[in-house]
Amino acid sequence: MKQSGMTLIEILVAMFISVIVGGLLLVIMTNSAGLFSNQSSKVEEGLDVNDALMIIRRDIKQAGSIAASYTNGPTTYTPGATQLVLKIPSVDNNGDIIPETYDYFIYFQNNKFLSYKVFPDLLSQRKSVDRILSTDIKTIIFQYFDKNIPPNEVTPISAINIKATLVLDQTVATSEASLRND
Repeated sequence: MKQSGMTLIEILVAMFISVIVGGLLLVIMTNSAGLFSNQSSKVEEGLDVNDALMIIRRDIKQAGSIAASYTNGPTTYTPGATQLVLKIPSVDNNGDIIPETYDYFIYFQNNKFLSYKVFPDLLSQRKSVDRILSTDIKTIIFQYFDKNIPPNEVTPISAINIKATLVLDQTVATSEASLRND
């Protein structure tokens, strides 16, 4: 009489095959998770750059001019290739411009961060801001141009048009805007 069932060798072969298949599935899942994480960080980095440049462009369009410098406590901010100091008319409770009163918006690279600061006038309804717009940047470059066609690069305080270039590890993005010049 023959008994039906599996032999010890058949069970060991089945276990061996299961372990190999399980190991391959684990490797595939791990690689997929790593690829997803890498692609997600590239997408986030791109969004980070676009958001930062959108804020810079918005503020440039609001600015009446570029300040020669702005001092807050022991720190003096001066516009140049890696720093932008915008002089923006202050606003009251209704959002109306307060004559001859200005808030200062400053963008600069601080190590690997793009820093953004707002220093409002005492009469202004704007709030002080001190935040990081982008992380892991390699460089930020501001270029200042006049209104000629083609435009000439000029000193910051005589500029009408500003070009901002933000360089990250995997992305280079540029935005350009003209000052309001009321």
